[in-house]
Amino acid sequence: MRTLVLALALAAALPPQLAGQARYSVTFGATGGTRLLTDRIFQDIRVTQAIAPTVVVDATLPVSKRERAGLELGLGFAKTRIQETGLAQYDGPSFRTLSIAFVVQGPLFRRFTYSGGAGLLKYLPDKDGIFRQGGPLLLILGGGVDYHQPIRGSLGLLARMRYDYQRFSTDQLRADGFARTQDVHRVGFGLGLEYTRP
Repeated sequence: MRTLVLALALAAALPPQLAGQARYSVTFGATGGTRLLTDRIFQDIRVTQAIAPTVVVDATLPVSKRERAGLELGLGFAKTRIQETGLAQYDGPSFRTLSIAFVVQGPLFRRFTYSGGAGLLKYLPDKDGIFRQGGPLLLILGGGVDYHQPIRGSLGLLARMRYDYQRFSTDQLRADGFARTQDVHRVGFGLGLEYTRP
């Protein structure tokens, strides 16, 4: 959160011709992803993630006549589902994710724009299970498409679709001797508001 506040402060301190083009947005949506973990102790164990409510806040500035660049901060809340061979699926531990990414945005088609970037994601500590100690900083790579619908003046509606990739691991898994990481792909959708500083 401090990073986003710093980005907003820097935007406010820019020369008027640039600061006047600063754009801020907040979206609320959901994120789903592929399996987090597959392991075999006495039988196969699969840990999947449920759909996660997600909040995304970003701030961007123009870096050319067409492109913008800035920071995107995301916070997600999810639960896991565990499936063991021969047993019914049951609820696993919940988890929260915090991510920050440097993004570049540009025009795509009419009111559609593209977005691509890279950043860091962290699984925050939880009460028990594989997220008890949280997780290391994980590299995430992502991209997506935004749709912008002006409402009035500097205010507009924003519809967003995002994809990202990471290698999943947590500190508790490492402490338990599970050193392998697994590819995780996530897709998210969100709706919200954006404001371009006049």
